[in-house]
Amino acid sequence: MSLLTTKTARTMMYLLGIGGLLVCNGVIVAVIWNGLLHDSMGNEHHLTFLEGTGITAFAYVVVFAVKYGRAGVAFSPSRSFNATDGSSVAKRCAEMTADQRAALRQELVQSCGCRESEAK
Repeated sequence: MSLLTTKTARTMMYLLGIGGLLVCNGVIVAVIWNGLLHDSMGNEHHLTFLEGTGITAFAYVVVFAVKYGRAGVAFSPSRSFNATDGSSVAKRCAEMTADQRAALRQELVQSCGCRESEAK
């Protein structure tokens, strides 16, 4: 197994990548604010690096909240799956024969790595 394919290495690469983007964007926000907007607004306060990074992080949170945070999502974790809810998966499972269920169970055991007792 390669060193770069471990979960720890991938996690560190993601954290460093996201952290690096946050630092770069924080510097860019501070420079643009101090260089362009500071003079036109007549303000005496210069934006620091940490304030620029905070503005950037806040913007990320707002953008992702608008993009992914929808109220009343159909498949929320608190919603329990009910086989009578009329979904196509529930219909297909209800129409399966015993042999098809056994084949599906065996395929799930082989591909997912779960034990036979967990697949039932």
